[in-house]
Amino acid sequence: MCQPREESFLHGCAVSYRGFMLEFSKICIQNANELKPYLDVQPFRSCDYTLGAVFQWRAYFRSAYTIVSGMLVMLATYPGEGTCFVFPVGNGDLNAALDAIELHAKESGMPLRFCAVPKEGLALLCERYGSRAIVSTNRDWADYVYNACDLMNFPGKKYHTQRNHLNRFCKDNPSAQFVPVTEETLPAAIAFLDEYEQHVPLDKVIEAEEMKRAKELLASSLILGQKAGYIDVAGTIVALSVGEIVGDTLHCHVEKARVDYAGSYQAIVSWFAKYAAEKDTLYINREDDSGEENLRYSKLAYRPVCMIDKYWVTIE
Repeated sequence: MCQPREESFLHGCAVSYRGFMLEFSKICIQNANELKPYLDVQPFRSCDYTLGAVFQWRAYFRSAYTIVSGMLVMLATYPGEGTCFVFPVGNGDLNAALDAIELHAKESGMPLRFCAVPKEGLALLCERYGSRAIVSTNRDWADYVYNACDLMNFPGKKYHTQRNHLNRFCKDNPSAQFVPVTEETLPAAIAFLDEYEQHVPLDKVIEAEEMKRAKELLASSLILGQKAGYIDVAGTIVALSVGEIVGDTLHCHVEKARVDYAGSYQAIVSWFAKYAAEKDTLYINREDDSGEENLRYSKLAYRPVCMIDKYWVTIE
């Protein structure tokens, strides 16, 4: 039976790798936009299949890619877990891409294993491999997805707390304004993250890594077509967010705010959503909680409409 089982996984890294059958290239700023046409047509709403997230975490996962039969195939190496294939995306021939992956795994001696597979991809893999597919999942890496209108407006009783925090922020900071990141404002935004990093205890490896990756994504945000902006209060930046739209979903890759400005987190959530969302944007993905208890509590408090589970599939 193709049934998920709970298992602990470390968020890992994919290397640039040249195999016997397929040749993979390291993902870098020079080639990152080559991935965009393939990622932009995927229907999964998972952050793992967005250009911003792939680029942001490419060094941590040592990510690499190739194009096979019109499909984007990526590798990711997870600490303690080894190298996995990312489920192929694109408008090409999926079965041909999977055939090539199988040959590559066989001739290179790699396990035939797929990481961060969305439920749609899981169904296809289970259909193809049947009982050979051994499936596991981890709640820590599930994405939080919200109704876009909810995060823009904090409507009704269920958002009473968030609305009150936002109203207090506006009352305490009447000069607060949202500023889009442009070539002119990018240096100030980068300086905010530099200062933010100095005042936030980064006592866990994943938190330190996330901060490093957030700064790198922000620095490359204009080249990669990301949407970014910050909240300015009388010349001081107090919150910042970076994201992108894929299909009907706005993905928030970076979200930082100064806790000494009460309500600043609620303000950046609402104001960035209003700035970045388009008329056909239905959902906002604020990504996972990495197993952090406080972050999990906070993200649940914003009332997600669903969670996007991700699966690891080993073919025996």
